[in-house]
Amino acid sequence: MSKRSLELFSLGADLLGPDVGMQELYAFIEAALDELVGFKLLTILKLEGQRLHRMYSSDLRSYPVRGVKDIAGDAWLQAMLDAGQPIVSGDPILVRQRFRDHDAIFSLGCGAVMNVPIRSGTGTLGSVNLLHEAGWFNREHVVLARPFVALLAVAWSALSPGYPVKSL
Repeated sequence: MSKRSLELFSLGADLLGPDVGMQELYAFIEAALDELVGFKLLTILKLEGQRLHRMYSSDLRSYPVRGVKDIAGDAWLQAMLDAGQPIVSGDPILVRQRFRDHDAIFSLGCGAVMNVPIRSGTGTLGSVNLLHEAGWFNREHVVLARPFVALLAVAWSALSPGYPVKSL
């Protein structure tokens, strides 16, 4: 990781205090990932049961906050969330195969999607999704994004009543 990515991650860690709201953390993650990775669209989705709820979007017109994606019957999406591993769909063929909303994705000039699951000690909590032109994302982008996504796991877990804290 570059010095700049470490500086940004440290700034992000400072946002985990009690005086910072989730929208501020979401906006920080958007700015950091835009600088380090680049994207045309970023969404943050929180898993609740069999539904993903859009908590944040960099394009409110095309992908408004509070949108809901039902994962029942979407085998690819369920498998990605269950595995908890980032996946890059780097070209329009993969995007068309994996995403029901591929026409909306293509209409934004995007042909690649990088999904980074938000993981905690209890499992997958959601996903951060970055979209850009075909061929944009690579393995380094995944490595750069994961620490920022982990900030969401920490923040969401801290807000969950009864979150199990493991003693050392």
